[in-house]
Amino acid sequence: MVFELRSWKDQNYYEILEVNPQASDDEIRIAYEKLKTIYNPGSPGIYALFSPEEVKDILIKVEEAYRVLSNLRNRKDYDRMLKEEGEKVVVPAPIPVASDRSLEPDELREALGSQEIIFSGESLRKIREFLALSLDDVAKETRIGKNNLQVIEEENIQAFPAPIYLKGFLRSYAKSLGLDPYRVTSEYLERIAKKGYQWD
Repeated sequence: MVFELRSWKDQNYYEILEVNPQASDDEIRIAYEKLKTIYNPGSPGIYALFSPEEVKDILIKVEEAYRVLSNLRNRKDYDRMLKEEGEKVVVPAPIPVASDRSLEPDELREALGSQEIIFSGESLRKIREFLALSLDDVAKETRIGKNNLQVIEEENIQAFPAPIYLKGFLRSYAKSLGLDPYRVTSEYLERIAKKGYQWD
């Protein structure tokens, strides 16, 4: 299935909040709070991905999306408008991963062979191997294609999926390893931005 990649400026409110149209009120609130944290001007590395003006504009749109989708009447009106316009919501929401894995800081350091815990493609591979998981195991659990997992581990910028998918894949991969999905995503995106990855 092929999805159309659209800039955040053109995304509808569901896409902005990265939730499905069937999302519950709690899911919308949680998504909103997490995005507010991610795009906080004080968030580490955010300006490696966006200019200060873009961060401000994104936060405005996040606020608009939440204001509409958190209100039942507004949301119904908005859904009706999308239907009338024939717009399909194509949010690649991360696949929920049921993982009871959890690594203590000492175990993470052992897996990484380092006292410093920094998440990169290589560190994800090392943690996966420490947990005795193959790429096939993770692909089956997360429903992410094996090729995409390899691209993430290798930090192969030229072969990355569309940015909105990459972020969802990173979160699902992190969850499958028992890691904090938001820390992993933030550190990984900051790292590849320094390597020249263009987030648009």
